Amino acid sequence: MSAFAFSQDLFRYVFPSGVPRNSFILLSGEGGSGKSVLLAHLIKDVLGAGEPAIYVTMDDDPATVLAQLKSFKVDVDHYCKEGQLLLVDGFSYLLKVKKGLGKCVVDEVSPENPDGIVSTLIKLTESRGFFNKGAVVIDSLNESMITLDPSRFAMLVKSIRANIAKSRGVLTVATLHTSTTSLRDYMLLIEHIVDGLIETSNIPPEVSQQIPIFVRALVVRRMKGASYRQGTVLFGIDEEGVKPVVFKIKGH
Repeated sequence: MSAFAFSQDLFRYVFPSGVPRNSFILLSGEGGSGKSVLLAHLIKDVLGAGEPAIYVTMDDDPATVLAQLKSFKVDVDHYCKEGQLLLVDGFSYLLKVKKGLGKCVVDEVSPENPDGIVSTLIKLTESRGFFNKGAVVIDSLNESMITLDPSRFAMLVKSIRANIAKSRGVLTVATLHTSTTSLRDYMLLIEHIVDGLIETSNIPPEVSQQIPIFVRALVVRRMKGASYRQGTVLFGIDEEGVKPVVFKIKGH
């Protein structure tokens, strides 16, 4: 199985040889720790490499997701027009008045219907020629987690991994917010299922006071079939993308 080679500085720093394309990676962490930012720059990497991407929007409406991508200098107008960026709307099922499919949106799903999510992803990856290329990102799994019992939730993750990542060789990344103990327990429930687990966190005040820029942290807990940087990695964001931050603590 070939690997996806990243171009963003942070991803190349953490995964110098890339990651296997048939990986399902779970990106977990507390609120505000940079998960959606990392996801946006992963999408930017994939699109910039000329490959297609499916973004399943569970936490926010498609228009807000597109606005965030634009803020990171992703030319969504171009990628949507070319059919390279596809949005699956998992947010608008909450709306009492339906507005129809919006810009870039090719389908709708409900977090309460795991079979519908899996079948939609299978249909889109097959019809759009996703095979050993492209990526599927899901932001986030929490919406399904809170509506499904643990066994059905675990089966949803297994089914996406089997039918998208493993069967088609499509890099799949999903976020999971773990701000509470009960939410973290869900992460522990599925961590053995996934190929990769990356945890993000905010920086403690005593450390952040010694850093001249605003940064967050990540640590790779596991990543099958890939070499990765051990330990905590700090990262920041500038107009060019996400980058590793290396500094020396005062007194050390």
